[in-house]
Amino acid sequence: MRLGALFGFGRTERLIHTVEEALTAVAEALPGFHAFDAAIADDGQAALTIDRRGRIALVRVDGARVRAREVQWPMLRLVEGGILVETRDRRLGTVLLNRLTAIDIRRLGMPPLMQREPAVIVDEPAALVTHA
Repeated sequence: MRLGALFGFGRTERLIHTVEEALTAVAEALPGFHAFDAAIADDGQAALTIDRRGRIALVRVDGARVRAREVQWPMLRLVEGGILVETRDRRLGTVLLNRLTAIDIRRLGMPPLMQREPAVIVDEPAALVTHA
């Protein structure tokens, strides 16, 4: 939390909690990047978004504002504690997506799994059951 926010001055810090918030943030910071899915860091400070062509963009909260940059897949690295994105951008720096895993990144952009009906066990017909 910034000093001004402690004393009630200025705007409060912004966090990303939902996919919709991440999509809105990337549209705001990167005009022309039309993301449809996102993986959000556990602390709400950053998110990775993807568009229909498979391009990805990193969104990072900077106080009340957000910064975003299109990144390449090789810039992502799995480290202890999450996914590290080396942006090579002085404004964004290196960003850790807290508590995201490789599975979260693989699921990025995939349709949700269908819900299956629970299996029902049926009794076997008496003629098939042999008694010893």
